[in-house]
Amino acid sequence: MLLSLAEFKVDQAFMFQDKELIELFLNKTPLIDVRAPVEFKEGIIPFSVNLPLMTDQERHQVGLCYKENGQHAAIELGHQLVSGATKTARIQAWLDFLKLNPEAQVFCFRGGLRSQISCQWISEHGMARSPIKGGYKRLRQFFLSWLEVAPLPKLVRIAGPTGSGKSHFLIQFPKRIDLEGLAHHRGSAFGQLGPQPSQITFENNLALHLINQDFFYIEDESSHLGDIRLPNRFYQHLRQSPMVVLRVPLEERIKNIFQDYVSGRDKNFFLQATQKIARKLGGERTDRLMKLIEQGFLYETLESHSPWITLLLTEYYDPMYEKDLARQKLLVLKEGSASELQSFLGER
Repeated sequence: MLLSLAEFKVDQAFMFQDKELIELFLNKTPLIDVRAPVEFKEGIIPFSVNLPLMTDQERHQVGLCYKENGQHAAIELGHQLVSGATKTARIQAWLDFLKLNPEAQVFCFRGGLRSQISCQWISEHGMARSPIKGGYKRLRQFFLSWLEVAPLPKLVRIAGPTGSGKSHFLIQFPKRIDLEGLAHHRGSAFGQLGPQPSQITFENNLALHLINQDFFYIEDESSHLGDIRLPNRFYQHLRQSPMVVLRVPLEERIKNIFQDYVSGRDKNFFLQATQKIARKLGGERTDRLMKLIEQGFLYETLESHSPWITLLLTEYYDPMYEKDLARQKLLVLKEGSASELQSFLGER
């Protein structure tokens, strides 16, 4: 079972002060995760590679054996399943990684039997290793502690209407958190950037940015980026942070949307995404938008796509954005062009 924010307990609160793990992650120490692939996919620890002791199927068989016949029988079955050429191949994968990353460490779920066996086999081949104490569970609690209890860094939000180029503006700052990059999503119904990580993987990577940091620039976001939810404490902190608002002419915003969202994508993606917001758009505007998208993809040029992008910006996104901005006007430090904001932030 993978630890979620809801399961975080008070007695784990000060895990963020774990000096050993702080050093481990600040040094970007490579990690060998010997859990099964299904466990790895559900929650990936930063800087880790999945070189499992057992496959998903092998782990399932051992788990059933444990329930029916106890620990001793399960261990025996595990050794039977991972033996001979299979065992040799898995040890070799660990050794190959360690030769390239001699400082790498090994963990399983609780720092228990799987990582102990793995480290024993590795050590028998001349590369002494001990498993990370507490395993994945300890590492996960460490990251949750940074999200739920540790002091949060000061933030300055980069805000602006859809298509203003906020993500491109953010890149210039070395001290930044790219939430959209971490979530593989730009936040809107049209913002899919590829397969999204699991919620737990996203949280782990976000927490990694917070370790012993005091300030970041960050793009203003809603509470969800596709299927990813921003942790509530962090989201509330984000929304209470000061912001600068990037103002860009509509023509430039249309061009940005075309380049960043439309170019190279399939028409059906936009038609399906439009259906997701149809209730908010209303029937008449949804029909109009769908027809304009169809027409846009007849030629796939900026000029052919401009009508539907304009409709989407001016009749859907902009009214929502300006309403939200009005509620937060006391947090606005400066509004202006990219060069004006650069100058302002440079002076600060």
